[in-house]
Amino acid sequence: MPLDLFSPVGATVTLSATTTSGSTPVALTVPTASMTFSCRVYNAGTATVFVTFGVGTGTTAATATSMPIPSGGIETFELGPNITYAAGITAASTATVYFTTGRGA
Repeated sequence: MPLDLFSPVGATVTLSATTTSGSTPVALTVPTASMTFSCRVYNAGTATVFVTFGVGTGTTAATATSMPIPSGGIETFELGPNITYAAGITAASTATVYFTTGRGA
């Protein structure tokens, strides 16, 4: 099976993560309602950031039990077509987190 490398589509958005959960839109327009998309997450801060994804800003909140992204860490997630927001929180300090939507891993 061939490896489908990550290819960015659309703009990168940032989130200034703090000890209070914050969110940012990450939706990617997909050709059909059943298609998934990828989101590459880069933690440019010095603190671990806990991230999650969901539908809508009011329903997407990260907690310390969400997926941890260490300082300097990069992870790519496959997201469903209905996902519209990403959220992040730190246990202490602050961190800038970059979310880039695209296709592939």
